[in-house]
Amino acid sequence: MPAITDQLDLDNLGLKPGGGMRFETAVRVGGYVFGAQRYELSAEPLPVLIDASRTSSGYVVRVRSKFAVKGPCMRCSDDFSLELKIDHSEVHEPSLDEELASDYVTGDDLDLAALVHDAVGLALPTSIAGELDGEGGCKSCGRTRQKLLELGVAAEDDADLDTVGDAPREPDPRWAKLRELEL
Repeated sequence: MPAITDQLDLDNLGLKPGGGMRFETAVRVGGYVFGAQRYELSAEPLPVLIDASRTSSGYVVRVRSKFAVKGPCMRCSDDFSLELKIDHSEVHEPSLDEELASDYVTGDDLDLAALVHDAVGLALPTSIAGELDGEGGCKSCGRTRQKLLELGVAAEDDADLDTVGDAPREPDPRWAKLRELEL
């Protein structure tokens, strides 16, 4: 396991403009909470591959990693593991434009832990759940659609998602112009 690096002094890398380097490190990321459920990464600290390059007046830092997120399935509540990867680049060029100043860099210090934590958060799906089989059952736990209905974690009919009470849901008028497009 590589050394743990939560803060990185970019100046200490000794890069000249146009130069770059690649190295492996480990970063403490921590867990995530969705809907009052806690999700952890398969590796803590997380092994990360860093590509750092020097521009004329700043830096570009690319972080990459593969990992699994572990926690309860949002569909069936059983233990679930989801394989993910990150490939995120952060540009820090404050002398060219104020908007190019990275929030993760203060002086020459890069908050690598915050950068990787946010990159992992951006890679997480909105629903951490296993795939459905052809009949609407959960592939990860093997429960059938009927069992999921009994547990109260599946809708009786897919049409239930598009209705309010017994009346069909009216389309949002703000999307009217888009419905006119012929694609």
